[in-house]
Amino acid sequence: MRAILAAVIMLQALITGDSLFCEQCFALHNSSCSGIMMQCPPDVTHCVAGLENNTLGSDNILTAFKDCLDLSQKSTCGREFSIKTSVLSAQLSRSCCDSDFCNGGNLQVPPSDNTPNGYICEGCFNDQSVDPCTAIRVVQCTGKQNTCTSFSGTASRPGEAVRSYSLKGCTTQDFCKLGVFNLAGTQASNNGLKCSPALKA
Repeated sequence: MRAILAAVIMLQALITGDSLFCEQCFALHNSSCSGIMMQCPPDVTHCVAGLENNTLGSDNILTAFKDCLDLSQKSTCGREFSIKTSVLSAQLSRSCCDSDFCNGGNLQVPPSDNTPNGYICEGCFNDQSVDPCTAIRVVQCTGKQNTCTSFSGTASRPGEAVRSYSLKGCTTQDFCKLGVFNLAGTQASNNGLKCSPALKA
């Protein structure tokens, strides 16, 4: 059956031109997903596959995704992003490729680097208001986190309703450069994302 499907897709590619074909799927609470092979828009040059790991307290939501890569997100290819507050942590990794069906197969959950790296940031978390929260503790940065961040706005964790949030904590420099709009499962409206160099402990 898969051979027939592949043959049909290849025939369609010959008829419709050089558009890229990528697998498309989205799954909550799973480290992988499988879905349909779809023809991308003519200007798309890459497929993408990735994982987002979002933890709030003891509630962990893992999101797997595959798709045609939005051109505005090409700079996120091959990068890992992470953010950490006293209550919330999130990690996103994605890989991109530029040939038909190249984002198929299983995804690998990247290991979390929880080793303190000597940097610290102010930390706070509020899921009731967009008013900037007041720092109440110090967050120990880990792995590649060398930047302090603060966020005030509305957001929804994967599969959950939109809420108001304000937070401060550690993040990777790439997250600040590319912003909250590059997350796959978590949806955020950025009313105020600010970043500054982390302090040495």
